[in-house]
Amino acid sequence: MNFLTRRFAKAPEGTAALFFIQIFATLGFAVLYSTLVLYATKHLGLGVKEATALMGVFGAFNYGLHLFGGYLGGRFLSNRKLFVGSMGLQVIGCACIASGTLPLFYVGLALFLTGSGFNVTCINMMLTQRFTPEDPRREGAFLWNYAGMNVGFFVGFSAAGYFQATDSYSSLFIFA
Repeated sequence: MNFLTRRFAKAPEGTAALFFIQIFATLGFAVLYSTLVLYATKHLGLGVKEATALMGVFGAFNYGLHLFGGYLGGRFLSNRKLFVGSMGLQVIGCACIASGTLPLFYVGLALFLTGSGFNVTCINMMLTQRFTPEDPRREGAFLWNYAGMNVGFFVGFSAAGYFQATDSYSSLFIFA
């Protein structure tokens, strides 16, 4: 932890917080990304074709919503307000998915996906606002931001593997 303290000591206020927020914001997406097809087929009883099509739509909409989230955050809402709202949508979405019923699965997936799609752009924009364009530390901060994203994926994928092995999907989505 001392290493991280020294690393972020010269960074603008809020940069370290955004690093840790990025870890947890990515974790939920990693869990769903890695378990969606298995959960849909093994637990909800969907067919393989339907589950893989759902996964494709999930991926496509996630990245499309990044664009829409950037537009909303830049034009109508502050990035902070949109981020808080999007994280709330992710939490409610995971809770709906954890219920284990097909109708709430679809509702939860829509809520989670909307939240996940909106928050990535918000975090990047909040990080950008911490620096002037000429600040040489800006590039390093984005390196740390993406490192946090990778840590979130690693933890999310690892947790998904553990909970899938124990067939505890509800616990996995509550964890996420």
